[in-house]
Amino acid sequence: MLRPSAVAPLLSAPTFEVSVETNVMVAMRDGVALATDLYKPVGDGAFPVILIRTPYGKQMSELEGRYYARRGYLVAVQDCRGRFASEGVWEPFMNEPADGYDTIEWLGVQPWSTGKVGMIGASYVGWVQWWAARDRPPHLATIIPNVAPPDPFYNIPYEYGTFFLLGAIWWADILEAEATVDVSGEAMRKIGDKKYALLLQHLPVIDLDELLLGKQNKYWRDWIAHPNNDEYWEPANFLERLGALDIPVFNQSGWFDGDGIGSKLNTRAMAGHKLQKLVLGAWGHTDRAGRMIGERDFGPDAIIDLQRDYLRWFDHFLKGVDNGIDREPLVSIFVMGSNLWLHGDTYPLPQTQPTKLYLSSGGHANTSNGDGALVFDAPANGAPSDVYVYDPGDPTPSPELYIGAEDLEETDTVREFAVEEEKERHRAYYASVDAAREDILVYDTPALETALTFAGPVEAVLYASSSAKDTDWFMRLSEVDAKGAIFPLVEGKIRARFRESLKTQTMLEPGTVYEYHLDLWQTGITIPVGNTLRVEVASASFPSFSRNLNTGGHNETETEFMSATQTIWHDAKYPSHVLLPVIELPNEP
Repeated sequence: MLRPSAVAPLLSAPTFEVSVETNVMVAMRDGVALATDLYKPVGDGAFPVILIRTPYGKQMSELEGRYYARRGYLVAVQDCRGRFASEGVWEPFMNEPADGYDTIEWLGVQPWSTGKVGMIGASYVGWVQWWAARDRPPHLATIIPNVAPPDPFYNIPYEYGTFFLLGAIWWADILEAEATVDVSGEAMRKIGDKKYALLLQHLPVIDLDELLLGKQNKYWRDWIAHPNNDEYWEPANFLERLGALDIPVFNQSGWFDGDGIGSKLNTRAMAGHKLQKLVLGAWGHTDRAGRMIGERDFGPDAIIDLQRDYLRWFDHFLKGVDNGIDREPLVSIFVMGSNLWLHGDTYPLPQTQPTKLYLSSGGHANTSNGDGALVFDAPANGAPSDVYVYDPGDPTPSPELYIGAEDLEETDTVREFAVEEEKERHRAYYASVDAAREDILVYDTPALETALTFAGPVEAVLYASSSAKDTDWFMRLSEVDAKGAIFPLVEGKIRARFRESLKTQTMLEPGTVYEYHLDLWQTGITIPVGNTLRVEVASASFPSFSRNLNTGGHNETETEFMSATQTIWHDAKYPSHVLLPVIELPNEP
């Protein structure tokens, strides 16, 4: 259970009839009007307001609008600028701060409003909440950003300087299909199409809009024209401005959320503020709770009633109901394998013990058949390094992962289950890629003699040199069971030229050893006796991320490339390691 309480929580009851007013045109500061549907409780007086802003078509949120309206909230669902019934020109990110602010302030002064406005929504619909909150609109009382990304340069379209090719083009494909509201529909099917995958190999990357979308796309080309976190991205950045924000926030994400780095960085940016709630489960990119990832079942306790918690949060912070949610532990994280929840008031949890696992080898860690090892003891002087060649013409492929498809069950919770085709691709990758490709370094612990639990943020320090002026570094952490089955956990990456700052580019001096700090996101798991941990190091993950061409030029506008000889160092002077958030579990009865 998420909440150790035997008392049924106070909840707003579904006692209201609902009236709906569609396409109310709300004027922004520049005169552009945004289409907004209002779900109104039928009754006298004023009501607290919940705002949902979406680029995917406001009709998709009808059920949610009615759910909260029946419980005494006026719900406003708005098409983002340039989308569906709203006026203006659609450009991701850039207009959301001002449009969110203006909409909140309009809602806060209407005669049917109490003046308190909250926001809720997942993915981009969670992102818009941070953009709106960034400028501190006076009537904004709280937000519930589900599976929301951080600043664009940390997740999509860039992640620490690497261009998230597959995610960026997929998302642009969805958004350019005006009638498409099924985000798992045609655009997603193209991802698995062999012809689509072949087109992704085209250089230069910038021309993929014409090949895949059938036309030039302005914001796609703007993203590529600004490969560092420069002034172009400033309107879309909010992390550095959250220190001045002082509202209660309910962050929710999952260990397998493709935007999960957002909950980590956004929560970190709000550290020190009161009432910053964080819930992390064994889930994917969803605002609902499930119990399965791939073929792994984490038991019934993995499923919690998030919908009830969202309602309790709004009841307290918008209606003033003393339901106790403000006095409960702020942080709740699920530990896979042990299948239990841990609670606390800070993240990482205060009992976390950062523990280093060092990379080691006899100098031949190439492939899963090499001699790479992960050890708890610091390396000795003169320990050998590992070398591989990264060829952009034959880039290291992205891992084939599967976390399952989303399927609404009768309980209205999301169950994630493996699809046979996904399972086969996953098995084939680990059978034929990391076991055969010399451009992947593999480091394994011995089979564990005692169980190991870690839960929270994962980081890594990599010491590496390259023959190139610029290159990429990827690191992955996985669990390997006694039968050799792989369970991927986290991944981090960095474009070498951004090792000092995401705002400025500093090329490499070929052959020089540099220290790289990699953000491996977050996870929570108990590795049982007999299983092992594995770290993989490579210089590409294609086509998920575009290739570094190793020339020091613009990787997304150029076509020439060169191979690079890469060296990973792990001796006493250069102790490459993964930093795990180890936690000793409480004794269970």
